[in-house]
Amino acid sequence: MDILNGFESSIEQLMGIYAEIDAQISTFQAATGLQCPSGCGKCCTNPEVETTPLEMLPLAWELLERGEANLWLDRTAEKNEQGVCVFYQPDRIVPENGRCSVYTWRPALCRLFGFAAVRTKQGKPELAACVRHKEIFPEIVETAQTSIEQGLALPIFADFAQQIANIDPELGRSRLPINQALRVAIEKLGLFRQFS
Repeated sequence: MDILNGFESSIEQLMGIYAEIDAQISTFQAATGLQCPSGCGKCCTNPEVETTPLEMLPLAWELLERGEANLWLDRTAEKNEQGVCVFYQPDRIVPENGRCSVYTWRPALCRLFGFAAVRTKQGKPELAACVRHKEIFPEIVETAQTSIEQGLALPIFADFAQQIANIDPELGRSRLPINQALRVAIEKLGLFRQFS
């Protein structure tokens, strides 16, 4: 099997998983009323966000297609591959607001954050609400958790992490800082595209 076609297959599978995540979150949001505060980008300001290189392949592919891969490799190098995601654009007026400049291509963690569950020691799902949800919408968060306890479905972090890892165990299990994961994905794709 051609390695580049293998990457295309992995990207297609990932985009299918991302569509499933988005659909489950949309259903959960409709059932609970839980939404991100308007314009909020607080979760993106965390300098310790980690993801897998596999989850960054769709974005890396898009950047290579646009001819922007080297630009973003340089930007990750400027940050020493650490810190806040290079694609986060802070709002100049409201400090905790901002946006993702590659929203369509964001990895699973960025999709799931604030709208997914972790399993308790007893195996029951528990909403992993973000700090802003808890501060601004405490009643909605509490009602959502009660609904989950009564059987309302929502995405589970570990379930999607396993699905993603099964696509490519090498690239899908190693968690790296988000900018470093991007670099690895771009370099792997770029190398195989160059020699294919």
